[in-house]
Amino acid sequence: MPSLTHNQLSSLETTERIASCFSLVGTIFIFITFVSSPNFRRPINRLVFYASWGNTLCNVATLMSESPIRLGQHSHLCQFQGFLIQMFVPADALWNLAMAINVYLTLFKKYNAHALKAQEWKYFLLCYGCTFLIAFALIFVDNPSRGKAYGSAVLWCWISDDWDFLRLALCYGPAWICILIALSIYTMAGRFIFRKRHDLRAFNIPVEELPLSYPPTAFDPPPAPTSIKVTREFASLPSENVPGGLEPDTYLAPTGNNKDGRGVNGNGRFSELSTSSTSKSYSVAVTTESPSFSSRPGLPHIKSSSSSTGGPGGRHHNRQPNRAAMEANRAAYSYTFIASLFFVSLLVTWVPSSINRVYSLIHPEAVSEEYAYAAGVVLSLMGMV
Repeated sequence: MPSLTHNQLSSLETTERIASCFSLVGTIFIFITFVSSPNFRRPINRLVFYASWGNTLCNVATLMSESPIRLGQHSHLCQFQGFLIQMFVPADALWNLAMAINVYLTLFKKYNAHALKAQEWKYFLLCYGCTFLIAFALIFVDNPSRGKAYGSAVLWCWISDDWDFLRLALCYGPAWICILIALSIYTMAGRFIFRKRHDLRAFNIPVEELPLSYPPTAFDPPPAPTSIKVTREFASLPSENVPGGLEPDTYLAPTGNNKDGRGVNGNGRFSELSTSSTSKSYSVAVTTESPSFSSRPGLPHIKSSSSSTGGPGGRHHNRQPNRAAMEANRAAYSYTFIASLFFVSLLVTWVPSSINRVYSLIHPEAVSEEYAYAAGVVLSLMGMV
């Protein structure tokens, strides 16, 4: 059976334990943040919290490092370590897939926070239920020619070299299937977000006419009613132009077009009122407050205002600069950035260990110290990355 020298194994064991301590610090930080900050308890963050429990128990196994190997394949500690690693290492890839599925349901199926929360029990069954059944069953696998399924795997007790094909079938194969599915989902999500970003930047019209195409998602609060404040000022409007004997300061222009002039149309635009040649200037201003979307990262409260003035000398129209598109762009960037971080962490965990596994398949009688170190470090740091 291939192995490393005593000094190499001692250095690797120390490295694994130090990396496991850093990983435990990362998971403890996640636990504290989740419990103490209600803002952290969003659907995608809850999945991170659930996955951190598995990472913590996996770090319990990596902290043991090679001590169970020295006790022998049939020792209870070796079998326990193999069970923990087989259950929680693949579970990490499955939780990352669950996060990608949440992104898909939010963007393309318009799931809200309540609907996403209703899916979490299914994620538990997939990520922890299935891996538990497989890991538990392997404890009882024993063959006269191959021995027990759990045994020395150089770094720790796991599926032994004699059962090497089970590593591919029950760990690396499912993990890379999850990676490819997550990559497809994040690719579709990125295209969707940047297509909407392009559409928003193409609009160069006032905020109240901007057809924002981002639907409410699980990351948004319930919509609040839009409030409209209208102020108007009439200066010496002739009484013959005021219907029903109303005072000028209480007169509102009718909706729609008038015979002699124009009023407020159905789209909220203001146009000239019917006045005589003796009427003086007037002004109309409208301020609208749309529902807050501040729960999206980088997307603050949107407020717009417009005003229109007119009189005998003509009509003047002013609007504040439209910044809604740029604010939505910031939200798109933030959303894509968070999704990308999850996928990068998945690659950091699985690429080095997969390279080490491929090397062992090509060179079954040799062990690469560099690849073994890389695999031991990234798997021990699973809770940190």
